Amino acid sequence: MSQADSRVVYVLSHNEELIKIAQSKPYEFDVHKYVGSILFQCPESDIKGDKRQAVKKITHGTHYDEQEQRMSDSLLKDGYVFTPEECKVGQMRYLNRFPAIRDGFQFRSRMLVIGGNKRMLENTWGRKIYFTYERFDPALYRRIYAWRAASEVADTLNQWGFIPTVQFIDKYNLRSRVNLQVHDEICVSVTPENDECWDLMRLIRDSMEREREYEGTKLSIPVTFALEAKYHAEQVEWKRFPSYEEYKECISKLWEQRIR
Repeated sequence: MSQADSRVVYVLSHNEELIKIAQSKPYEFDVHKYVGSILFQCPESDIKGDKRQAVKKITHGTHYDEQEQRMSDSLLKDGYVFTPEECKVGQMRYLNRFPAIRDGFQFRSRMLVIGGNKRMLENTWGRKIYFTYERFDPALYRRIYAWRAASEVADTLNQWGFIPTVQFIDKYNLRSRVNLQVHDEICVSVTPENDECWDLMRLIRDSMEREREYEGTKLSIPVTFALEAKYHAEQVEWKRFPSYEEYKECISKLWEQRIR
């Protein structure tokens, strides 16, 4: 799922500009490169590789009001060196550019729990989380922000991705197998024989890219695909769904490399 958490946060902010960004295609607009250009005050073309990965962590951390020291520590675990002061500056630049993250998404999220003393949240899939005996403080608010986006992404991936893929494999007795579900992606071991991989890609695209409504706004989260001989090798990546000819050429080469 392409930039799934950010897309959900943007839609739930109820801000027109952020909603437009959320509804953009990954091959038309890369939100992490755009945000990176704001954080680092550089051209979008400079935001790539490790720098783009660091931007993703800072962006998500800002959405959920992560404190600068914790963000710095989290980045360091992944090999990115940012001081707490640099993290704070990045957060403030992002929020100054998009104040609706704080004044829209975060404020509305708190009010959903506090308002009417409901002390619970429910996502669009009917999953609920209760805060009956929790103290209202910044730590709880951070859990609320994170749960709203993460629960939507996880449930959408399970209901529209993981389950239909397993059912399709079982129904047609395919050799392919689902290996992992990791937050916003699923990893499937596939074979090109009888176009199994192609059929699974089309199934996942058609199922996952259906529109879903979030507080009155419709959103289709795009799906990107990668073909790899080993997990996260990212030897072939498609941000736009390929033609059959493109797919066939890439998987044939990769399959030959794997056999060798």
